[in-house]
Amino acid sequence: VYEEVRDVVMDKELVDEGYRPKSAMRVVEGDRPTVMQFCREDAELRSERAKCRSYLDNGYRVLLAEVEGKIVGSLWSHDHRVDRDQRHPQLVRYGLELKPGEVWSFDLFVSQSYRGGGGSNDFFALFREYLRQAGYTRVWGSVDSAYLPAVWLHKVQGYRAVKTVEARLFFGALLWSGGRLYLRNPPIGVRQKFDFRAVW
Repeated sequence: VYEEVRDVVMDKELVDEGYRPKSAMRVVEGDRPTVMQFCREDAELRSERAKCRSYLDNGYRVLLAEVEGKIVGSLWSHDHRVDRDQRHPQLVRYGLELKPGEVWSFDLFVSQSYRGGGGSNDFFALFREYLRQAGYTRVWGSVDSAYLPAVWLHKVQGYRAVKTVEARLFFGALLWSGGRLYLRNPPIGVRQKFDFRAVW
């Protein structure tokens, strides 16, 4: 009837790591036309277009991975300046309040053909360096403990596990976590396409 969900909340201080990418990848700031084109062209992202539009409408920042003029990845984030009702619902679930200088990051995506050979490592490290140079001091994120590649990526890059948040997912639509009930958004008719919204 239900499945257990365990999310690991992690953080990392932003310092000059001296990272040297193994590829010609660079990180660029995303704008709406470029992001939506990327979502249309990448087969894995086509079903996520409504979510991408919602993220842009909410004022979230998206950084894009670019290799020789081609967009091959995206990573979203926002800081404490986003209006409270537009902050990512995971912050509510995890009991986090962003401070000035802190960033919540989510929805890391790297195109299939660039996931091997260190592409994800390069993008993740370059993303943090971009934020550091923009004046941020700490980045937060979370991973599903069952998704081992993501857990490994965070650990190998020095993220610190802060806490584990357990939940129960009923019928793939209702999430019970920390004494609160969350409902998965329907695929259409909802402006903000978050995975779950608190309803009680």
